[in-house]
Amino acid sequence: MTFQVRRTGELLADGMTRHRVDQLPRVDGMTGLRVLGDEPQDARLVRVHAAWEKAPTGSVLAGWAAAVVHGVPDSFLDGTVDGTKLRPVDLCVPESAGTYDTRGLRPRRSRIPGEQQVVIDGIRVTNGPRTALDLARWTRTDPRRLAMLDLSARFGLIEPALFATFLDPLGGLHGLGAVRDMVPLVSDRAESVPESTMRHAWLDAGLPSPLVNPSVHDRYHDFVGRTDLFDNDSGLAAEYQGFWHRRDLAPEEDKARRERFKAMNVTVVEIWKKDSDRMQALLREGYERAKARDKRLDSWTLPGREAV
Repeated sequence: MTFQVRRTGELLADGMTRHRVDQLPRVDGMTGLRVLGDEPQDARLVRVHAAWEKAPTGSVLAGWAAAVVHGVPDSFLDGTVDGTKLRPVDLCVPESAGTYDTRGLRPRRSRIPGEQQVVIDGIRVTNGPRTALDLARWTRTDPRRLAMLDLSARFGLIEPALFATFLDPLGGLHGLGAVRDMVPLVSDRAESVPESTMRHAWLDAGLPSPLVNPSVHDRYHDFVGRTDLFDNDSGLAAEYQGFWHRRDLAPEEDKARRERFKAMNVTVVEIWKKDSDRMQALLREGYERAKARDKRLDSWTLPGREAV
């Protein structure tokens, strides 16, 4: 690590002048701290290290901050609420914690057993399964809950087949039951949080369990493209169109692929952020169209599966 986060009082006590201290970079959302050395490209790490510097003895970083330390990229967890407002750093503190500065922190009196802790780069954080559990149980909605478990599986915090075993002996934790309900739905193939929330809407709409990011080929077994969600029986494909689909040549490329899918008799439903309140309706409508298609025109294949 080529940088440090230090308290201003410690720097002054070490002999650094006030003028020099004031010239050092500050930490967003936290006071009394300065950054020494080269700041990392991942700005989230500055806040994570600052939180650890402020944490009372016996604390364990948790939630999104622990996920950052475990290697989850900012494209999945950026440390903000809405892209701009900073999210407080989750911190599990012991009952014996005295008075300390909580600005920029979200302290929780949640006991973390020793076997659910790990030290990475000098910071004590919750281990992978406990991080996944907290990410999921500390969110308010089931779609977001599934997204937190999906990203945990994608980046190796949990193995979906073993996560239920981790949860089995646990009890008394707020939100634990809601997390258990999501475990059978977890996929390690979701490539974004919106993709996961769209899959929850798909399942909540009563549609068949979809394939996640499968490679779709034509009838000659040549690769055409991957789609976020796909039902092989009906040929329904769902695509979440994030802002990245408006960049550079993305609209033209998306159109060409959409036309190629249409020629193979695949029914494509595109979901944009503005559609969040009517995702289920759009998916159901697409499913009805897919079921009503002329099946004689089907010409897609999936690797390792019988041709349609």
